[in-house]
Amino acid sequence: MALTRLLISNFRNISQADLFLDAGVNLFCGVNGSGKTSVLEAVHMLATGRSFRSRQHKSVIQHDQPGLTVFTQLDTGLNLGVERLANGSGRVRINQAAAESSSQLASCLPLQLINSDSFSALDGGPGVRRRLLDWTVFHVEHLFAQEWKNYQIALKQRNALLRRGKIDADAIGIWEHQLAQSGERVDSLRQGQFHELRAAVTALLVGLPLSLLHKVDISYRRGWRKEVELAEAFRESREGDLSQGHTRTGPHRADLRFTVAGEPAHNVLSRGQQKMLVCAVRTAMAQLVCRHREKPVFLVDDLPAELDEYNQQIFAHWVGRCASQVLVTGIEEGTTSRPWRQLDAPWNCPKVFHVEHGKISAEASAAQ
Repeated sequence: MALTRLLISNFRNISQADLFLDAGVNLFCGVNGSGKTSVLEAVHMLATGRSFRSRQHKSVIQHDQPGLTVFTQLDTGLNLGVERLANGSGRVRINQAAAESSSQLASCLPLQLINSDSFSALDGGPGVRRRLLDWTVFHVEHLFAQEWKNYQIALKQRNALLRRGKIDADAIGIWEHQLAQSGERVDSLRQGQFHELRAAVTALLVGLPLSLLHKVDISYRRGWRKEVELAEAFRESREGDLSQGHTRTGPHRADLRFTVAGEPAHNVLSRGQQKMLVCAVRTAMAQLVCRHREKPVFLVDDLPAELDEYNQQIFAHWVGRCASQVLVTGIEEGTTSRPWRQLDAPWNCPKVFHVEHGKISAEASAAQ
């Protein structure tokens, strides 16, 4: 799966852009603030319905413009389009038909993002790490999206009852029953993919030079005590949840733990080692999806600023085996393209775009 054409209108400082992308690597070069990261941001919106830098659509729309549009043609034959207006409205379309949810976009365009924020996974909150696992489960297990949606609906209803301060046992029991049913299924799907993800990450890390990365262990915490069923956990926590006004146990509290000899990995590993661990996790996620569907697209924002040249080369090699296409940004063309040019075709012939003040121009192909 790959983007063949990308149209951007009124997206941050990009007034208009009509780009024809190659399979393999597409490199966007320019100084900071030129708009190169905005290209990745626009693609991310096509896959998720939102920017990765802001949840406020209005802040992404170009100043004094009523709205933005992003459109792409995929080599699968699908067309995806997103329109966001300053008044808060907008449209999401797949092959000109209205999409029901952003999850439909995600299903059409599996996407992996590597940027500076990606490396906060180890020392960030549980939700950050939980979403890593859920991305994998979503793209592999077709039942997951609906079960997670059902769980969220029931969770919202239980929390609403808890906030009232006085609850009817029968009323909350109905929602706890639905929560437990969907929650157990969500957990089962997560656990199945977690074991595969841990094995894939470990295989990548042991291929690196000997270091503390070889001692990294990954564990899954499901969000409630192992020795009880979820329905019982909800009943046990009901009184405490009532005092807090929200549900404190369940799959929405699940977490992935990264440790070295029992210590949190971010307290033991160097910053560079932490970044390689996150890159290994992201790569392993893509590898698992490849076994069940088409390869995802990778968005890589200014990798030379995050990894040294040796580790850039390793990461590029990993990505070359599990990505359908890569969009990469960097300040200097030679430095940014070097890891990719050392790979086999089609990765070793990046298509280069120069970005300046929101204007994007394609460089003539090196093969010409």
